[in-house]
Amino acid sequence: MGRINGTGARASIALAALTLACAPAHAEPTADQRARLDAMFAAADALDEAANPAAYRQAFEQVLAFGRTLYPEGHPQLAWLEAEQATADYLQGDVKGGAARLERIAAVLDAAGPEWRERRMLIANAQVVMHLTLSEFDKATALGQRVLAWQIATSGGQPSTNLAAAWSNLANAQIRNGETDEAIASVREAIAINRQLSPIPANAAPHFANLVTFLYSSGRLEEAAEEGRKTQAELESFLPDSHPFLAVNLNTMARVLMDLGRLDEAENVARKAMDLAYARFGESQQTLSYLATLANVLAANDKVAEAQNLARAAADKMVQDLGPEADRSLLARDVLAVTFSAEGDAARALAEYSAVSEVRSRRYPPHHRDRIEGEDRLAIAAFEAGDAARAQMVQQSAQELRKAGGMMADNASLVGEARLAAFTALAGDAATGLTHARAAAEGLDARLRELEATGARRSGLDRSLRTGFGWALEAAAVSGDAATAFMLAQPVVEGSAGIAARAATRRMAALDPAKAALLREQQDAAVSVQTLLDKQLRLAGQGTSAERLAALDDDRRAATARLDALTRQLAETAPELALSEASERLTLPAAQALLDKDEALLIVAPGPQGLVVLAANGKQAVVVRSGSTRQASALVKRLRKGLETPGYFDHAASAELRAMVLPAAIAGVVGKRKRLLVSSGGAFSALPFAVLAAGTADRPHWLVEDHALVTLPSLATLHAKRQTSTEKPRGFLALGAPRLGAEVQLASATPFRSAANAQHLADLPPLPASAGELAALGQALGAVDSTVLTGAQATESALRGADLGRIDVLALSTHGLVAGEIDGLHEPALVLTPTDDGDGLLTADEILDLRLAGAWVVLSACNTAAGSGVDGSGLSGLARAFLHAGASNLLVSHWAVRDDVAARLSVATLSQYARGSDPASALQRAMLAMAKGRDEALRDPALWAPFVVVGR
Repeated sequence: MGRINGTGARASIALAALTLACAPAHAEPTADQRARLDAMFAAADALDEAANPAAYRQAFEQVLAFGRTLYPEGHPQLAWLEAEQATADYLQGDVKGGAARLERIAAVLDAAGPEWRERRMLIANAQVVMHLTLSEFDKATALGQRVLAWQIATSGGQPSTNLAAAWSNLANAQIRNGETDEAIASVREAIAINRQLSPIPANAAPHFANLVTFLYSSGRLEEAAEEGRKTQAELESFLPDSHPFLAVNLNTMARVLMDLGRLDEAENVARKAMDLAYARFGESQQTLSYLATLANVLAANDKVAEAQNLARAAADKMVQDLGPEADRSLLARDVLAVTFSAEGDAARALAEYSAVSEVRSRRYPPHHRDRIEGEDRLAIAAFEAGDAARAQMVQQSAQELRKAGGMMADNASLVGEARLAAFTALAGDAATGLTHARAAAEGLDARLRELEATGARRSGLDRSLRTGFGWALEAAAVSGDAATAFMLAQPVVEGSAGIAARAATRRMAALDPAKAALLREQQDAAVSVQTLLDKQLRLAGQGTSAERLAALDDDRRAATARLDALTRQLAETAPELALSEASERLTLPAAQALLDKDEALLIVAPGPQGLVVLAANGKQAVVVRSGSTRQASALVKRLRKGLETPGYFDHAASAELRAMVLPAAIAGVVGKRKRLLVSSGGAFSALPFAVLAAGTADRPHWLVEDHALVTLPSLATLHAKRQTSTEKPRGFLALGAPRLGAEVQLASATPFRSAANAQHLADLPPLPASAGELAALGQALGAVDSTVLTGAQATESALRGADLGRIDVLALSTHGLVAGEIDGLHEPALVLTPTDDGDGLLTADEILDLRLAGAWVVLSACNTAAGSGVDGSGLSGLARAFLHAGASNLLVSHWAVRDDVAARLSVATLSQYARGSDPASALQRAMLAMAKGRDEALRDPALWAPFVVVGR
């Protein structure tokens, strides 16, 4: 006999074969009667209930009819046999009838005594599924908890498949009820029990896969990616090669990795999922769904032609098999529209989205999330097709649907309000758009504060909120309001990097028990707000009654008021712990007051549609919307590709980008000031602005010729004092050339400081020039005390044990890794020598705990300016961590640096610094000495342009 369960595996109610354990008051059936009943039951059970529920019902009606000749009415055995009729009810669409039937059966079994308790709990599991289908989530959760309590009480402390299933069923009820964190905890319990079983049963696969899905749906992308990798390895250890859940988990992983911006990984995983599904199911609907996922990933990864072919194949096949209005057909057509948009064919994208929207508007209820989010996509498509007025109208309609459905507190609604502001401004009503943008930003900031206060990293939600700031920023740019644009640009270009720094401050303060208690109380209140919001939005999407939603909204507002009160109390008791991202932002007048006469500020903020550029000096400021974000990102990608290989510099891309970043209005404010302070986000965070060129390919004129460039990790850095070397440095500490497991030289004659495809530290190549480079740096600086640690001495403990308060320059010459570059690495790191008390990875989180006293940090390793792919804020990586730890400035690199060139550049920069130049001017002179020098081989920007000065 099959079962209904939370994974939708087989659709049958009872969980065990027929047993005749009851001792009725009348004569028991004879052996022949038992045998006949058993045979009838087995024959009925062998039918495929999903394929032919009518035949399944008829067969069990005959079983029940024969049972009634053996047992009197009201006998629990008859109730047990009738349970299979509820399976047929469910499959034939009479879910309410099936639920009522099970309710009646449950009452009989409850009264039948303890010997029937196990089967009563099996019926309860089926009732959980019925309640979930009927959107009766509270009932499902309560019943799931009851089943779990019984399983725990009868388990004797031993693991079992039934106990794991009870935890998993409860998790499924909780996730549908909006209790996301509780669901994640419950499914972890199910997995822990399964791991104690030997072998792990195949039907445990959904438990493992659901954990990844739950983490993903809650916005915990990094955790989802890590659990997805672990889950795949574990599934492969106990499932046969062709098991469908191997492909299920890979498909989820592909979506997670795409949202994290790890597109190459996402593509590889999506291809594997599709191959597995095709090998197992052929051209099934499941396979076509995975094909659509792959098409989506390919479109994001600029492989548009292949993406469009796959999306069209998936959509055409689904329409042929299911009809043009089936749910899966509509989802596949959404992906096809994505590929049209990625190709730049806005008219076809709009036509496809319009057709899908018409079907959903006709078929789906107003609260349906797919219908509402489809309107969001249609609005964007209308704008891309040049119809801002229609975009405004459609977005307004989506917002009205959200309001009617009780979803206005949703992240998607907050972002929708900001998008509506942008479309309003772009449609010609700039004043109204600006007003709406300011209001939307207030809501977005409030949600950011709530998320950060929970203490959990929900980067998926954070990323979506920052998209909202981007829309609001575009509205401000269109209106020409530089002051508002300045405020809105900060959450766009700086991303979520500041969260880690504020978390480090809280960790230190938590050493005070009183402050720790208050922090914990605030965090609990924030979690309560998020839980209630999740529940409210989950239920709203299921069409829950207005009264129920209103009650939840009241509860959430009360919880929010409590959180606000605790935050105010925290601000009074420990102001440093009540800081939020919004409280740390600078106003435009404050920033201008911090600029020296020879300085200008340039902010480059890619919005969801348009590139926003803002420039300011001490007296003037201007903001413009300068071209398309998609076009700018494509140009950056082109330019970066040419920069990573000497001899392939793309001057045309560089010149076009320079024109976008420095149009006449912006260039007029920047003028000829010696120092240009740059804050950039999105694709631009991967670009050193020094290589933006005017002139011709034969005679380029680099931006670094006009300005000494400083990269600002945050605009708050403007508060820092500008650093110059006015006296002989006291201390120089250098670590590099770590001793790793692999001491064999790679085939390449000049190893690059990048992990490349290495998946373990032992695979990383040695860096033969590092030791000499560090010694040369010390000599160039001429510090009073100079310490160089290489090989076995270059350890984490050596760095932590040094008197960092006396160090003026800290240099690290080693491999730089970004998150995901080696297995198990989830934040940026520098590689040092592994020891018994250190793993050899100096992570960004560990750097935050260092205590630097204004030191200039030289990171002669690649990728040290890189950060999370989620929000594109490159300086959310190692550089931001060092600045929080007390560094004054950093010299960091954007791509793989050849050993000999890295040594030359860094030594020349420190030599200039030792002679009195500020760090940015020192790097400018070192770069131009190569770019304009006699050695033609060193004039290529791929060699001289990787480094940037970060700080002030």
